[in-house]
Amino acid sequence: MIFVRMRTAQSTPACRPDQAARALVVVLFLFAPAAWSQTVGRDADIFTDVDGVRLGRVVAGTAVQAGPVRAGFTQITVEGWIFGQSLEPSRREGFQHQVAAEENLRDSPNGRIAARLVRGMALNEVERRGQWVRVRRSVWIQSSALGGTQGGQNARDAQKAQDAQNAQNAQSPPPDPRRAVVRRRLNLFRAPDSAAIGTLEAGHPVRITARAGGWVRVETQAWVRENEIRVSDAGILAGVTAAELRGAPEEFRGRLLRWTIQFLALQTADELRPDFVPGQRYILARGPAPEYAFVYIVVPPELVPSVERIEPLSSVSLVARVRNGRSAYLANPILELVELL
Repeated sequence: MIFVRMRTAQSTPACRPDQAARALVVVLFLFAPAAWSQTVGRDADIFTDVDGVRLGRVVAGTAVQAGPVRAGFTQITVEGWIFGQSLEPSRREGFQHQVAAEENLRDSPNGRIAARLVRGMALNEVERRGQWVRVRRSVWIQSSALGGTQGGQNARDAQKAQDAQNAQNAQSPPPDPRRAVVRRRLNLFRAPDSAAIGTLEAGHPVRITARAGGWVRVETQAWVRENEIRVSDAGILAGVTAAELRGAPEEFRGRLLRWTIQFLALQTADELRPDFVPGQRYILARGPAPEYAFVYIVVPPELVPSVERIEPLSSVSLVARVRNGRSAYLANPILELVELL
């Protein structure tokens, strides 16, 4: 036999107003969209704080977690993948790593660039995948650079743009495996394991021409000042006489010669010399040896101090470019000094 104690039915007591309000806040928090997940609407710099140090630049379309807002800036959490060899142990408490040289942060290993980080930016590790490390850092960005919630219209527009980009990439030819970019500042070597002969800065494009073990031979393009280089010996004529220049002035115009001359004086051109610009400095010389005809050699301004130190009647070896194999009045060669040897 089961005994059941009967109790008088009672209504549930009403919640006090403050309890009901708190319950409503909890419900809204649980079911509201993640408004703090936003997309960067344009490329924008990131900083340690509102008035802090610049840490890099986030690329438009990157999804971030937004936090507090202060003085026109929003704190965001940037997360992505970086090549492990581009990290070194952090010297600052609270961070595991720092960027060894300016490097890209990607949305996936070898994926789309999400940000460009400066050297020394401190980061925390989230996970590893082979040679790639997933990292995270809270930074500050101008609020106007944020495009909206990731679940809103801006995210849909970003997804459409990404889909269009993917379709375009599918139609594009595959990337050239011979083209590459310097990951960090590096030394250049004439041969593997030899002495360094120069450096290349991070981000500099190169073209791979050969591979050998863990080494690649690269070509690159850059600009240098003309007076810092010399033409290789293969492009310089030797053994050409002044008589040959006078006999075929057009044939030798613009060619480089290696001559040994007898230095007479450094002079300044006046209006009576139509082959020179007034005020131009030039060498009056005899040569080339064993000839002793007069030769005129124009001196560029940057080489004038070196020529001023030459003693009269000295024997001087030089490389010069032929301006005119036969001058207007005296039929003497006119050259332009390229290098004193």
